Parts: sequence; structure tokens; C-alpha cells
Amino acid sequence: MDISPISLASINAGVNTAYNTQLWQADTVYDKFTYQAQSTGDQEVYPRLDMLPGLREWVGERVVNWLTLTTFAIKNKLFESTIGIKVQDIEDDKFSLLNQASASMGEAAGRLPDLLIAQLMAGGTTAAVPDGANFFDTDHENYDANGNVISNFNYQAAPGGYTGPSWYLLATKKVQRPFIFQTRKPFVMKALFNPESPEVFYKNEFTWGNDGRCNAGYGLWQLAFRSDAPLTVANLEAARAAMAAWRRPDGAPLGVVPDLLTTGVSLGPTARSYCTNDYLPPTDPLVVGVGTVNNTFKGLATALENPWIP
Repeated sequence: MDISPISLASINAGVNTAYNTQLWQADTVYDKFTYQAQSTGDQEVYPRLDMLPGLREWVGERVVNWLTLTTFAIKNKLFESTIGIKVQDIEDDKFSLLNQASASMGEAAGRLPDLLIAQLMAGGTTAAVPDGANFFDTDHENYDANGNVISNFNYQAAPGGYTGPSWYLLATKKVQRPFIFQTRKPFVMKALFNPESPEVFYKNEFTWGNDGRCNAGYGLWQLAFRSDAPLTVANLEAARAAMAAWRRPDGAPLGVVPDLLTTGVSLGPTARSYCTNDYLPPTDPLVVGVGTVNNTFKGLATALENPWIP
């Protein structure tokens, strides 16, 4: 192929089409349980809405609840990916992999939120949040009906000797969600393929690269429960009970109702059976030696198989 503006423009058009197609068609799961925010600076500050009281009877003057007193920030990060090809490979028509490579870059950019959120889920037992506990912890600050400080948990450790995969029960219907993904600058493909440019002249190569600014962070820990114990109906009911017990500082219930059971691929079939079948799966301890047992968890949540978590 002769190196000309027309031929290079044709190659670039193919690269961008392949990239954008995969970027916008990426099959994601994070959006099912993650709050998506637009960022306008190097970081964004979010209020802890769990600390706000509910509605009160208006007696006397209004009571102002200052959002700035209890906030947390998520700082944006810069991500990039770059591919290159030698000028002589274009001349020798050896550029067939360009479109495939650019499509892969688009898919990776589109699914970056899945990767970042999965990392948060995996690291949640050691990541501190504003109340001083870890995001997934056995001792979070909670309140009783009178507003007195008590303890609650959103993490169940594995029993001795058990090494199975983790599972997560999530509440996704509130304004806030258990995780946050914010976008500062969307991922856009850029090209450096002008034969007259110094970069091409000295390196004898054409390059394409994308970059974007974004990040993910933790939202409300009250909306997520992680268990490293076996997936059983007893453990599911214990997780639901713990999530239902969250209250605001004035003693009013937060009204948390978990609706999404998220697992990795290996636990996917078991999770689906708990969410949809009339009877408990044969792996549940209540079934062993008994026979058929009604599934009390049916219809209480939707199963979501997340390939990004173990």
C-alpha cells in the first residue's frame, strides 16, 4: 500500500469504527448496582446520606442538616492504552490486526468500570470507610430505635476450613448505591499517523491510543453484604436480617431491602436456584437427609453472575 493521505484516512476510519463499536456495545454488569456520576474536577465529594435524618414534623424553625459535616471523596485517575505499527508494515499491507486490536481497546475501556468495581468488592474487607470500619466489616456503627449507638455487620467470615468463593447481597433501589463510578473524561481514540510529524519521522511508526479519566469508590456499606461462607438459605436470611436492621442516627429505619444476589461464575447456578426455584438446591444443609424443602428465599432477589469476581 502506498502511504498517502487517502490510504491513511481509510485505515484510521476502520480503526475508529472498530474501537467505538466495542466501546459502546461492551457487555457490563457494574451498572446494575453502581451509582454513575459525572465528575467536573480532579475529585468529587459525596455526602453520607445515611447520616441524614428522615422527615420530621415541622415544629418551630427548620432544622438544617449540613452535608459538609460527613462527606467522602473519590479522586479521579488517568488510564491509557496505546498500539503502534511500523510504517513498513503499512507499506507491505501487514496491518490486518489493527482493527482487531483497536476493537479490543474499545472493549477494555467499556468494561473498565467492571474491573474497578470488582477490585473494590474483593478488597472491601480491608478498605476503611468514614465510620472507621472497613467497607465489609463485622462491627459497623449502627443505631437502635432511640438513636443510641449500637453495632451491626455486613460481612460474614468463612467458617474454619472453608475456602469457597464469596457472594454478595446488594440493595440497588435507593438513591445511593453500594458502589460509585465517576467519569471525568470519556475514553476517546486518538491517532498519530501523519508521515510529516516528528514522531513518525524519528520512530518510523504510526500509533493509536486512547485515554480517559475516571475512578470508582465505595458508596453506602449498608447497601452491601459480603459472605465468605457457603451460599445457603440460612446465610442468605441472616444477611437480609442484618441489612434490614440499619437505622439512621435519629433511630428511623433506613429501609434497606436487598434485591440482587451477585456471585462469580462458579456460584451462578446455585444463586439462580435460590432466586427462582420452588425448592432448595440439594447442596443446602437443610436438604441433606431430609429430602425436598421449600425455598423461602424464592423471589426475594435476582441472581446476577459477575465474571469479574471469583
